[in-house]
Amino acid sequence: MINHKYILGILFLLFAAGVIFYSSYAGLIIIFSLIIFGALSSYWKERDLKLLALASIVLLALLNMGLNGMKFGIDFSGGTRIPVILESPASQSTMNEMVDIIKKRASTFGLTEVKVRAVGESQINVEVPSGDPALIDSVEGLLSHQGVFQGVVDGHTALSGDAILPGTIQSVPSGYLSRGSDWGVQFSVTREGAEHFASTAEGKANYPLYMYLDRPSNAIVLLSWEEASSEVEVKDRQLVSSAFSKALELEDENITAYILDELEISELEPRSNETKAIVSQSLEPEVGQELEGQGFELMVVDDEEIAPAITQTGTGEFIVSEWKAVGLLSSPVLNPSVTVGTPNYGYVISGGAEGTGSQKQMDAYEKSKSIESILKGGALPIQISTGSKTTIPAPLGKEFLNLSMIGIFIALVAISIFVSLRYRKTNILLPIIAISVSELLILLSILGSFTIDLAAMAGIIAAIGVGVDAQIVITDELMKKNQGSKQDRLEKAFDIITTNVTVAIFAMVPLLFSGMVEVIGFAISTIMGSLLGLLISRPAYAALVEDIAED
Repeated sequence: MINHKYILGILFLLFAAGVIFYSSYAGLIIIFSLIIFGALSSYWKERDLKLLALASIVLLALLNMGLNGMKFGIDFSGGTRIPVILESPASQSTMNEMVDIIKKRASTFGLTEVKVRAVGESQINVEVPSGDPALIDSVEGLLSHQGVFQGVVDGHTALSGDAILPGTIQSVPSGYLSRGSDWGVQFSVTREGAEHFASTAEGKANYPLYMYLDRPSNAIVLLSWEEASSEVEVKDRQLVSSAFSKALELEDENITAYILDELEISELEPRSNETKAIVSQSLEPEVGQELEGQGFELMVVDDEEIAPAITQTGTGEFIVSEWKAVGLLSSPVLNPSVTVGTPNYGYVISGGAEGTGSQKQMDAYEKSKSIESILKGGALPIQISTGSKTTIPAPLGKEFLNLSMIGIFIALVAISIFVSLRYRKTNILLPIIAISVSELLILLSILGSFTIDLAAMAGIIAAIGVGVDAQIVITDELMKKNQGSKQDRLEKAFDIITTNVTVAIFAMVPLLFSGMVEVIGFAISTIMGSLLGLLISRPAYAALVEDIAED
């Protein structure tokens, strides 16, 4: 009889691999293989199934490495340094807090290596691998945000980032989002935060909840009528201006929006010498110099960010639903059920994505992960800006990587020879080497799709070491011929291995959720190696050596 738990384990791993490599041709082959494997599994003998599963995954791992290559960390391939400049010097405790916040934001990338180091009192260096331009752009985007979240109802702050519980922040699957939304991030708030929202939103049914991230203070917005009306069908200046005023109203921190063809720049006066004037790149050459002459601090944004998205609600009112230039993420309308004064603890930020098809899905994914990481990290206590990127050399280099791989293979051969001599069976040598090399290739393929740094390499070595230990357990039990049937001895061996894997996984879970980027790679590689061994490579090894041990 075929062990159906084993089949499910293989299908799960194949499905996980398909998800990881979905963007490549390898992903399509993996998913196709999953279907074929599931359809034909009932016709195979259990021993053949075990060996075929391992061989298939090894071939897929080689295919993935051949098509997509492998990504190596800063220690092996060098990196890019992004300096974060603090607006004012920070104390040691504040600097530690800021480094910790940036690390938490970076931990969203999982296995991807991001190093964060404080330099003096006014600078933090963030280093990422040079071989991943998309990662560099993502990290720059994260660092450009202060991380201050505000939910505004009728000109009053109803929600703030301080009330968000970091452990509850997570992306929302697209199937659970409201119509018109492509991405979403949900979170829960503290009791005080829920009560404050309830009191602020009471009686405000069908009012928009303006959700801001890094809403500028002491600022004005200047835009042309073409920019102001580009995202609205009804070209009514009064309706547009009214929508602007309601969206930008906030107690003593109102932002005023001006349409340039309705005023003269000379009529504007800054509130202070730090008042910002937000304009698009297209308008900057036309009005920038004059604004600076009036005493404004110029803040130039991309053309696509200056244009607000304006929608019409079910009541016929026009509201600003998204405005990147001022940090407005979305403006959901309050359901009457949440405006009766009863505290509500769960909220969702949502929005739209750009592009079509897979490009739109990728944009939605990147936006949700960016918002999620910023909210998890929290607000930075000091204003920041990013400096010019520089390239940094690899402290260890490719030669060290080559030596590491040579060292792993020499260690495998040495251990295998030792084990084969211990049992005085040289024909055990080949199965031990084959299984260990198979585990190495699979782990390198999966981890290499993200980043292989020193921590991940240490996890791979640890996983292979645990694998050899498990092979010894299986061989020892199979050779105890006077202690039950072969099946009973194998079950006993796998009981021991399952216990070891369980202990290893539980030991790594605290590191996985510690928020320390430096050890996440080690934790995940160890967990993946343990599961890979339990479900795939250990059963395959048992199938190879059970007859040898019996002889």
